[in-house]
Amino acid sequence: MKLWQSYEKYDNRCKLSTWIYRISLNTAISHYRSNRNRKKSTVSINESLIDFADENEKVELDSNVQQLYAFIGQFDALNKALMILYLDNNSYKDIADVLGISETNVATKINRIKQQLKLQFAKI
Repeated sequence: MKLWQSYEKYDNRCKLSTWIYRISLNTAISHYRSNRNRKKSTVSINESLIDFADENEKVELDSNVQQLYAFIGQFDALNKALMILYLDNNSYKDIADVLGISETNVATKINRIKQQLKLQFAKI
């Protein structure tokens, strides 16, 4: 609905997928802020990533992938969004456009997160 309402404001200087991510992210943030009782109906990132597949098909995730999702689940909202976009093979420019931060900031944050994840995996 928000995409349809915002279509007239679409600026074709950015990719359509970037614009869709941005609208989706802003909608999710608005919903998050307005719904104070969300904890009663939220699902952990691990559960939602596993349930993302067709319900009729069981997806068995490699233990390292499960651990990666668990580590990402511990991040703050910005870093979670950053990693989800990164793991979705978006460019740094697209990630920067979606999150409203600079490309340099994206690169720095991703590098720091990678270092954190290496340390986390080394502890296992």
